[in-house]
Amino acid sequence: MARSAPVQARSIASMNRMLDAGEQLFYEGGSAAVTLEAIVERSETSVGSFYARFGDVRGFLGAMHERVLATMAVEIKDVLAKASTADDLESFLNALLTESFDVVHRHRAPTYFFAVGNSHDPQYRAMGSQFTIGMNDAFTMFIKGYLPKSSSAATKRKIDMAARMLIAATFQQIMLDQDEISRIDISQKVMAAELASAVNAYLLATPGK
Repeated sequence: MARSAPVQARSIASMNRMLDAGEQLFYEGGSAAVTLEAIVERSETSVGSFYARFGDVRGFLGAMHERVLATMAVEIKDVLAKASTADDLESFLNALLTESFDVVHRHRAPTYFFAVGNSHDPQYRAMGSQFTIGMNDAFTMFIKGYLPKSSSAATKRKIDMAARMLIAATFQQIMLDQDEISRIDISQKVMAAELASAVNAYLLATPGK
């Protein structure tokens, strides 16, 4: 029993080195660069250790996907905390979009791979759905804090639609380059401000029935 903790600690450290190596390789060369041989060499581990931790490359990619989503969740939580200090709804939305765009661009390579290139995969899709619903819940909660209290179905629907628009705008930064959307070049800063203004106007408009 005395040896179990050190052995477990070494196992976790080895697993983290492999995940670190995989992420570095991904950012450097995309999914094609994430091979068993490259991971083992970069992490200074062994093939046996890799198979013991992840089973195969698919298992490794699943673990990496989970890790990237967890990292993004922490970063977006920090973004929300910072944005929520804004005095008004539009300023909050502007700060939220500006910082969220930065988050997804930092992690664009792996999120594009999982969310777009492998959206057909049930495992990756389920993980992505859980992450997106979590974003919706968080955005909804903070938006409510800037609006008069209401329990009407119309208000709930309007807030949910606003959260969907924010998420769609954020995911657009992952899925498409500027020149794949429009012939007009709009900076991230301007896009965040314009979208914040539009969503703010929508939220403050009289709810429909």
